[in-house]
Amino acid sequence: MNKPLDDAISKLRTLPEEQQHEAAQLLFEFLEFQRSEIHLAPEQVAEIERRLSDDEPYATDDEVREVFARLTK
Repeated sequence: MNKPLDDAISKLRTLPEEQQHEAAQLLFEFLEFQRSEIHLAPEQVAEIERRLSDDEPYATDDEVREVFARLTK
């Protein structure tokens, strides 16, 4: 086991039982997702990374406010 994972598990052991249970569920969901049949081509991964690296907002705060104002009339 690598050190970051070992450290995280050590911290989890100090949590109340209910929170430990929640953390375990999250870890199981993560592991299940890792076994999924979803496989992306390198081009798809590159496109996702390109889009995630775009710092420009899709809409300005003012544009969002205008839309909400219109929708909540």
